[in-house]
Formats: sequence, C-alpha cells, structure tokens
Amino acid sequence: MPQSCSNPWLWPNKPWERVHIDYAGPFLNNMFLVVVDAHSKWLDVVRMSSTSAESTINALRYMFSSYGLPKEIVSDNGPQFVAAEFESFLKNNGIKHTKSAPYHPSSNGEAECAVRTFKTGMKNLEDEEGTLNQKLASFLLSYRTTPHTLTKVTPAELFMGRKLRTRLDIIRPNLKLSVQLRNQQHVKKDRTMEVGDLVMVHDYRGQKRKPSWVRGLILQKLGPVTYTVQVGELQWKRHIDQMRACHPDCVVDDYQNKSHLQDIIDLPSYFPREEITRAPMVPSSESITPSMISSPTLKRSITNESRETMPKTVESIPSCDKSGSMATESRFPRRERSKPNRLIETM
Repeated sequence: MPQSCSNPWLWPNKPWERVHIDYAGPFLNNMFLVVVDAHSKWLDVVRMSSTSAESTINALRYMFSSYGLPKEIVSDNGPQFVAAEFESFLKNNGIKHTKSAPYHPSSNGEAECAVRTFKTGMKNLEDEEGTLNQKLASFLLSYRTTPHTLTKVTPAELFMGRKLRTRLDIIRPNLKLSVQLRNQQHVKKDRTMEVGDLVMVHDYRGQKRKPSWVRGLILQKLGPVTYTVQVGELQWKRHIDQMRACHPDCVVDDYQNKSHLQDIIDLPSYFPREEITRAPMVPSSESITPSMISSPTLKRSITNESRETMPKTVESIPSCDKSGSMATESRFPRRERSKPNRLIETM
C-alpha cells in the first residue's frame, strides 16, 4: 500500500506553470526524455540519442517553442540537470529550477509516475505492428485523450482547452450535424420575391383578424423576408408570409366593398396596362347569362350591389310545367315541406 506524502506538491492554477522532467531508460534499446505538466497531466516523451546537457537543452528548447516557457522545472540530480550549461539555460529564460533530494526519487514523484505509465503503455503495444515512433505516437494520443484518475478530465482538455479528435469520433453521432438535419426538416422552403413583382398582400384595414387580399407591387426589398409594397397611393411594409405571388390573369373575388376594389383599379402608372386589363374584376350584370349562374367563381364575385341591378332572368329561369305552360322556376330546388308528426289523441 503506498504511503501518503506528508508535504504534497501544490496543484498549479494554470497549465505549463510547473513541469517535471526525468529520463526513462535504457528502455527498448533507447533513452527517452519524459516531461509532464503538473496541472493538466499532459505527457510529452522525446526519443533521445544522447542524454547530455546539450541534447537535453535542445529537446526542451523545441518543446518550449510550442508550449511557451514554464515558471518552474522539477528534476532529479542527474548529471545533465546539474550541469552549468543547463543551469545557465534555465536562468537566462527566467525558469526556476527545483531539484529533488539526492537518493530520494519520490520527491519528483510526478515524473516517476509518468515514467512508469510510459513504460507500461509501450509494453502493451509491443506486439502491435509499426515502428517505435509509430507506437510512441499511438501511446501519447491514447494517454492524452483518456480522462485522468485525479482530475477526471482528459489532459488535452486542461492543457489545450479542447478535446482531441480520434478515430472513435467517427462512429460517434455528430451533434452539430444532427441538429442541422433536424432543423432542416422543420424549416420551410425559402420563398423569395423580387422588386417589380405583382403580389397579393394582406389588407388589415377593417378586421385585422381576418384581413382581405389586395393586389400590389413590390417597390423595395428591406431585408431577407421584408418588403415595401405599393397599393394604390399607399406603401405598406409586409413580411413574405403576408404576401402571395399574383398571376396577372388571377381573378380577385374576396372583396366586399368598392373601397377595396378601387385600390386595385387605381394602381400606379408603372403597372403594365396589359396585366391590369387582362385580370377581370367583378363582371357587370349585362354580361351575365343564365348558363353562367352555376359557375362557383361567378357566384362569389357578384357583389350585393350587382345582385340588386341584375335582370329578372337571373333570379328565375323560365321552364315548362307538366301541363306545358310556362312556369317560373327558382334558381334553387324547391324544398318540400311536410307537416310535423304530432301526437294525435284518439277517442
């Protein structure tokens, strides 16, 4: 059972503030420089051909160019770490050098634990295919993307502020893609209109809950879905949901008074004259024939005023009765009336 430390190292507030270093080897016929960050537990291993002070400085200089200069370095009393050249390198870069007590490796327990983890991981990859460098890269990626037992977070998240992408992410569901696909299923198809298009717009004059439709002309596009529409002498701001594309030959049959109808007739001069003349409005009473009575569109387009001025032939259609004489038949079939069945008392 491991003994508890009476004076543990303080956990740094930021990554790469205190770094522990040590050499591992000879291992797998090579020497390795092991560097571990005390805050994030980020592990870096460099394959070394020499363990001299100069080689150690070159390895650390390349590492510092990627991660920056740490505030403190903790090492044992190895000859390369106590050399004057190494001490001068750290002093010139403003790095504090803390050395463990002689013959007491547990004082640099962070580095000793990292060396043990490195050796165990490389032994597990001994039977795998690939070179030593490939196995080392595979081990480092696996270690950096695995939650640490102390912090419960991956070293990559604490050190780099993000998760590293691995092959496991390929089979995991992409949250961003799934949200986009779900939104696309509920998004309506984009409808666009251009300046100069003839449209039908909502007319909120009167009953706002049940607006009527008025023909207008798009004058300006204010935004992706907002337009300025010219209706008669007025200019309205409308959303695209409040407009519908209008064909020049469409029949307007939803108007109930002359004021709405006058807005359509008094269109500006830049409306194509042929489009206005081709769109029939409310037909006159003189052009109505008995055969046109059954048309649903005509029935809706006839206003109250036109019904009063219609000839009698519209209200009734002459026909013959059973005796052969002319009779007047109503437009609608005559409803047969029957007396209600009442309870009749009998004596």
